[in-house]
Amino acid sequence: MKDIIRLIVKYQFTLFFILLEIICFSLVVRNNDYQRAIFSQQSSVFAGEVAKATSEVRNYFRLRSINEGLARENTALKNRLEAYASRTDTLVADSAATYTYYQARVINATYNRTKNYLTLNRGERDGLRKEMAVCAPEGVAGLVQDVSERFAIVIPLINTSSIISAKIKQNDYYGPLQWDGDDYRYSYLNDIPYHVQVNAGDTIVTSNYSSIFPEGLMIGVVESVDKKDANFLRIKVRLAVDFRRLTYVYVIDNNTLEEQQQLEEQNRHE
Repeated sequence: MKDIIRLIVKYQFTLFFILLEIICFSLVVRNNDYQRAIFSQQSSVFAGEVAKATSEVRNYFRLRSINEGLARENTALKNRLEAYASRTDTLVADSAATYTYYQARVINATYNRTKNYLTLNRGERDGLRKEMAVCAPEGVAGLVQDVSERFAIVIPLINTSSIISAKIKQNDYYGPLQWDGDDYRYSYLNDIPYHVQVNAGDTIVTSNYSSIFPEGLMIGVVESVDKKDANFLRIKVRLAVDFRRLTYVYVIDNNTLEEQQQLEEQNRHE
């Protein structure tokens, strides 16, 4: 309290001058129609700008909850579409969907290493398990490598250990897609025969030879084609997913994967 009194005494003349200015300004505005109108107009503008800024700040802090709500809604829609597609394909009313979608959020990630990873806020208790596909709204993100009760570790496409089957959408030629450990924005589609016509801008999607990823999921577009090898092309692909900004993903479970693997394993040993 003493400090406040000391401060007032120290700046008493300045404070008195400010008070007189406020009184004079108030008298001018109150007794003159023109000044009152101008003041009222400017006050409205100022109040509007303050309200706008307040609303923008409030909306910014609500973005996370809004995005989470949209991700949940999109996941539900994907599951409904998958169930509808399964009934349409089989013409059986009670047929089970081939794929089930789970919504998750990336809570930790790297993009500047050769062995990058993603951590998701979902685990076994949420239905996740190893070898499940992970996709963002823009396209393929990676594959679940390990899970705990509440979390999952994902090997993204920008990990040198990641190899998935991809194809050129325009002609269905397929090959392994593998990252070279350099730029997180690009990966490479290999083993495409030299005679195949491939152009910059062509779309690269998941192939039907993957038992984990649904066929036709967006991976990226052709950036350039290297024809130095006499037998195969080396196709540089600009990835659809920006791994530096990845937040919400869908984890995809192939409900028929176990049956397929068991049958293939059985015939492999016959």
